[in-house]
Amino acid sequence: MGQTIQLKRGTLAELGAYGVLQTGEMGFCTDTKEVYIGDGASNFMVGHALSGPEASRPAAASVGRFYYVTSGSNNGYLYFDDGSTWHRTNSQKLSDLTGTVDDLADGSTYAKVLKADITAGHINRVSDGTNVKTAAEIKAHIDDAAKHRVINDTGTAITDLWSAQKIKNEIELAKHNIEPQASVKDQNLTVPPVSPAEGDRYIVPLAAAGVWAGKSNQIAEYQAATWVYYAPAVGWTAYIDDEQKIYSWNGSAWVRTGGALQTITAGNGLTGGGQADSVTLNIGAGFGIGVTADAIAVTAGKGIFVDSGGVAANIDGSSIVYDISNGNRLMVASIDGGTF
Repeated sequence: MGQTIQLKRGTLAELGAYGVLQTGEMGFCTDTKEVYIGDGASNFMVGHALSGPEASRPAAASVGRFYYVTSGSNNGYLYFDDGSTWHRTNSQKLSDLTGTVDDLADGSTYAKVLKADITAGHINRVSDGTNVKTAAEIKAHIDDAAKHRVINDTGTAITDLWSAQKIKNEIELAKHNIEPQASVKDQNLTVPPVSPAEGDRYIVPLAAAGVWAGKSNQIAEYQAATWVYYAPAVGWTAYIDDEQKIYSWNGSAWVRTGGALQTITAGNGLTGGGQADSVTLNIGAGFGIGVTADAIAVTAGKGIFVDSGGVAANIDGSSIVYDISNGNRLMVASIDGGTF
């Protein structure tokens, strides 16, 4: 039968009550599974780290002991016994770290930042590896108008810089040269309408009254409860809603589009003409021609005969010959100047 050698044993509390083990003497704690060896002055734990739930961890009392938590909220943590307190030795989250950022070395992806380059939690310097500028220096450079193009709303050179408001105003001005030409409702009202709608436009006629007084020939547009006026430029064209016709400004009057090319002038024997929408031509009466409202009459006489067959001239065969065989010519036998 093999011989069994058993170490001094008991609970950890019993070991504490027992006192210090002799030099080389060993003791086994049956409750904590710890092995201790004495040197005559102190007991030292030997063997593997303790483990189990955190609630089962013994009270800190033996310097050098380790306890590994196998379950619970602190699962995975390893604790070290300094004789009075258990200290966590491994870290699982950032809050577990101690020390300063200065203790961290630069890595391949992230690097340290000098404390002197941080102000109130913000980086205060920018560098491209050669040039280093502070935030204050960058701001001073941006604010220095001498180093940049200055906004000049009155300038017209290609290098002049306009403000956003100036650009907006120029766009609106350009629109005003187009929009008023689109359509107007009427060109004959001498007083503004009582209840105009937003955007309504009118050509102001001569002798207009009220707020339109003195705005003759201008286009009045109702905007935001007030009338805005546009003086027309040569070539402006507007469609007149109530007339369904297009008029253009020729520099002195609004005329029908193309009206300058449509003047009808009376010729010989005609009177009338003009450039209006309706042109009247009158045939002059006299010299044997009579004009009525719907007919023109020829008065017979002096060798002229008028009947149902038409108008005929009396030809004297001895003096005027109608020669059918010779190209239908009229031939005069003689010309007599007559007497005084």
